Order: sequence, then structure tokens, then C-alpha cells
Amino acid sequence: MATRQVSRLSLAPQLRDHLIANNLITARDVLLLGPLDLMELLGLTWSQANHLLADVSAQVTPPYATAWEALAQLTSGEAPPPLRTGLPILDGALRLGLPLGSITELVGPGGVGKSQMCHMMALTAALPTSFGGLASGVVYIDTERKFSAARMAEMVQARARAAAATAAAGAAAIAAGAAGAATTALATTAAASDALISEVLQRVAVMTPGSTGELVGALEALQTIVLRHRARLVVIDSIAALARTEYGNSTATTGGGDGGDGGGGGGGLLGGIMERQQVLGRIASQLKALAESLRIPVLVTNQVTTRITGPATHPHQQQAGGGGGGGGVLTAALGTKWAHCVNLRIVLERLHERRFLKVAKSPSCANVVLEYVIGPMGLQQLDRGGELPAVLQGNVLDMAILNEVDYGAEYG
Repeated sequence: MATRQVSRLSLAPQLRDHLIANNLITARDVLLLGPLDLMELLGLTWSQANHLLADVSAQVTPPYATAWEALAQLTSGEAPPPLRTGLPILDGALRLGLPLGSITELVGPGGVGKSQMCHMMALTAALPTSFGGLASGVVYIDTERKFSAARMAEMVQARARAAAATAAAGAAAIAAGAAGAATTALATTAAASDALISEVLQRVAVMTPGSTGELVGALEALQTIVLRHRARLVVIDSIAALARTEYGNSTATTGGGDGGDGGGGGGGLLGGIMERQQVLGRIASQLKALAESLRIPVLVTNQVTTRITGPATHPHQQQAGGGGGGGGVLTAALGTKWAHCVNLRIVLERLHERRFLKVAKSPSCANVVLEYVIGPMGLQQLDRGGELPAVLQGNVLDMAILNEVDYGAEYG
């Protein structure tokens, strides 16, 4: 909360402007100074300086609430509408969509559908309420240059067609001659398609930082951008790309997984593993503060890396290790410290030609698994009417993408 902008604090306008003019931009900048510093910098008296510090501290200190008050806030009419995924099993487990005030992570190998789900969630937030959306803004931070306006426009058209088909089916159940009503609805949807696409895409603000420094700078200005665009969702795709490129792996303990860390040994362009973890810690802190203060979900994607282990004992180890004597285990990149910063971890993985989504970490959600395909509207749940593969059943600790690793040996 100390990252809250001074411009959003309840202070006297003249004092607030004076703070900003002296480059005290966040509450943290103010609280790092003592009364004597503020007296010299702002020309305040001892009493005024102490009152300012107490006031700023009180405004950024998270207030306490009882569990009953928290539940009442979730169920009251003042609670923001939930951002649902459109996947029935996952929405049923999450209850109220992506959790507000926290970080949700999508982790999986390349090509499994992480960016597709990011596009889908951005679309759901930006769509008008008549199409099941929130009619709100989205801030989409694209570090891998994977954002596709054309793909999002395609998703909008697919949603419009689905809505028109649903409306036509409803008309058919009510009155005769519904074929004419269906034709009219579809024609209306086709005529309004361009306007709908324009409306949705104008609500999505896309940022493309090219380095971790630019990403940190973008996050510092993120609160202002979110408020300006009235955003109800922040997406970062991906959190790992820049960090793994610019910061080296000082011990070559992992193989070349998806978006691997590189050859190991020595530091990267900006430093080694310790510097990378410090940067990730600052990024996580900024994201959590933003999510909590504005009560919005933050959705990030993460890559995977391959950890070389002993003989393969798991189907996914055989896939990663090539089926030989030595096995490999896919594990989420960025390490244990980052894993602890994530509130909800959703794993997307491929088993032969089938794709599965699994909740791997959550403080309040069941450990659910579902099969999905990627269609015109994004990820679509698939019900084959049979049992899931045995490899996907059981405790989360048995899953292919591990959550628990030895911290001292973890550099993936």
C-alpha cells in the first residue's frame, strides 16, 4: 500500500502539490523521510511534519475487517461483478470468478493456450454487459509481443454469433415463424459487428515493455493507467520472458525448457539469479499492492523449464526426457520465491493430443481438473463423458509441473 500515489491521498491540495513538486510521488517516498527532512524540504513546523507522517501512514495502512464483514462485502450489491472464465468447472470451483485483490498465474509449456486464455479474459472484461462482459477497461502488458488484435476481433465476432444464435433459439421456443426472427438477429449482429469490435478493442490498453526496467517503470505508472481506463483487469503476458532473458542462471541445474534460461554458468545481461529474484520480488509487491488497493484481479502467465532428474517414473518425465534413462520434470519457471507470491496457480498442460487445465494452488478453490480445446471464442471446456487420465488424478504434488522444489538448488 506504500506504493499509493500521493495524488490519491486525502491531503490538503496545496500540501499535496508541494509534495509532488519535491518529487515525493508515492507514500513510500514520504514515509522514508523523517520530521527534520520534511521540515527542511517543505518548510513545515515540527508539529506539521509529524502530523503529515501520521496522516500518510494511517491512509496507507491496510485496515482490518472481520470475516463476517469480508463475506458481507463479497455478497453485497456494492461488490464488483465477478470476472468469470467461461469454463463451467473452473467457475464453479472459483465461485466468484478470478479472485479480486490477488495474482492469478497461468503456467504451462509453449503453445498450450496461455495467451489464448489471456485474450479471452481481456475480452470478457471489455465486452458489453449484454454480451456477458463487464463493459470495463483492460490493461494488457505484452512482454512477448503475442497480443493479437485480429485474434481478439475474431473472438468478438464469435461471441456475437453465439449471442445471436441464443436469441434466435429463444425466439423459436416462444413464437412461430422464428426463422425470420433468427435471420433478422443474425443480420443485425453482422451489421453491428464492426461497431462492437471497435467498442471492445478501444477498452484494451496494450503496453509493450522491452526490458525489465521498462516493465518496472510501467508498473509504477500502472495505477494511473488503470484509473484512467476504468480497468477491471490487468494482464501480464508473460512475467517470465524478460526476467529470464536479462538475468542469467549462475548454476546450470536445468535443461532448456520452454523459454529456457539459457546456457547457465555466469550472469546474464543485468545480473544473476539473486538480482533476478530481487526484481521479481519488487514486481510482485507492486502488483499485489495495485490489486489490493483497487480490488481487481491481476492475471499473469509464466513459462516452464525442465529439471533433469533420475530415471523417468512419470509419463511427463518420459516426454521431457525423451524416453531415455534420464528423466526430466517440467517445473514452473522463476522459482519458489515467485511461487509464494502467486495466490492462484492454474496449470495448462498437454498430454499427447489432449489439453488439460488444473488448479495447482489456491487458498480457497478445490483442486479441479478439466479438459479443454481452443476454439473461436478461446478456451472451451470439453466433456468426453469419461474418466480423466490417471496421471492427472490425485494430489497436486503428483502433477507434472511441480510447485515444491528445494529452494537452495532451484534456479529455473
